[in-house]
Amino acid sequence: MRMHLFHALLATALLAGCSGSDDHLTLINGSNTSIENGAIRVEGSQIVLHPEHGASATIGSSGDFAVDGKPVNITPAQRALLLQYYAGAEAVREHGVETGKAGAAIAGEAIKGAVSNMAGGDGKSTEDKVSAQTDKVKQAALKICDDLEQIRSAQDQLVTQLDAFKPYGQLITADSVSECRKGNDD
Repeated sequence: MRMHLFHALLATALLAGCSGSDDHLTLINGSNTSIENGAIRVEGSQIVLHPEHGASATIGSSGDFAVDGKPVNITPAQRALLLQYYAGAEAVREHGVETGKAGAAIAGEAIKGAVSNMAGGDGKSTEDKVSAQTDKVKQAALKICDDLEQIRSAQDQLVTQLDAFKPYGQLITADSVSECRKGNDD
């Protein structure tokens, strides 16, 4: 039982603040969210894109797009895609918080179970509760994978429709999404 509690607490610590593999880290810290090791950052009411090489760009909550602080003229169709991108990044933040809360619930159940077991309680009941909470964490984390897919879909379309977006066309890759799903199917 103690080993199960240790694994549950370790998983909680890892999932409360991040999702994905070491290569595709997503961190939520207050009002800021860092996706893909900082390549995409949700900062207040804007999304900041940081390509490996080149100028940073921003997507505003109204779908405005700027590169290196300079506004880019966009069509209504491009604005709709930028809004889809924005919504996906915002959803990563929301679902990351949800995942963290679910992870914290695991810790709570594990701690209650440890105290109960020391007092001679039923370890099986605790294992069942921790297992149920673990399933909630996995389901919440899978929502982040869906959000990454939404970002990638908008990104791929923007690359073909907006020349100024091309430097940002590889921030979320198919591998990012598949590794997220693989990491949350274990």
